[in-house]
Amino acid sequence: MSRLIVFGAAGRTGEVIVREALHAGHTVTAAVRDPGRFSPELPVEAARRVSVARADVLDPDEARAALAGHDAVVSAIGPAGRSAHGLYSGAARSLVAAMTATGVRRLLTISSAGVRDDDPGFPLWYRAVAHTLLKELYGDMRRMETIIRESPLDWTFVRPTRLTDTPATEEYRVGEGVTPPRGRMIARTDLARFVVRELEERRWSRKAPTLAQ
Repeated sequence: MSRLIVFGAAGRTGEVIVREALHAGHTVTAAVRDPGRFSPELPVEAARRVSVARADVLDPDEARAALAGHDAVVSAIGPAGRSAHGLYSGAARSLVAAMTATGVRRLLTISSAGVRDDDPGFPLWYRAVAHTLLKELYGDMRRMETIIRESPLDWTFVRPTRLTDTPATEEYRVGEGVTPPRGRMIARTDLARFVVRELEERRWSRKAPTLAQ
């Protein structure tokens, strides 16, 4: 068991990661800007192992206060729309500063298969979308990865394909920095379970596993 903090815990992906981490026996802090937005229904035993911290991931001081004393950090942040407005890169700078100051080294960041625009396994039509409608969002996500990659942290970039809310399959595939052939989507719960297993196994330290069914 470990002490885990999840930034973006009130989001759809973050909440599932919190649930799966609790199910695996970890103690979890849900770091959110508005604690009122985080109110999942949890079994009594799991609810005892989760706490909520008010923290803006873009504020290094708030991030540092929230993550101090934890064993690992998961960033599941994401914008509400198609533009990042500097969210990913700003959060990366804040987390690198906060984690370096507190000595917390392990960071798992939810990124996207679309970050690598020359990914041979990525659909050509979506590459066009990534270069047009989502150009700013993916550009900021690349900056996030660069900032973290150049830090002394023990990082992993988890890059899912399109996330769905379908039941977990446990039949997804993982490519090292490349989308598995014909991979198009993955269940959000499968992604969360991969994140939790990686926290325990550390198979993908300083790598970018790309997940798809």
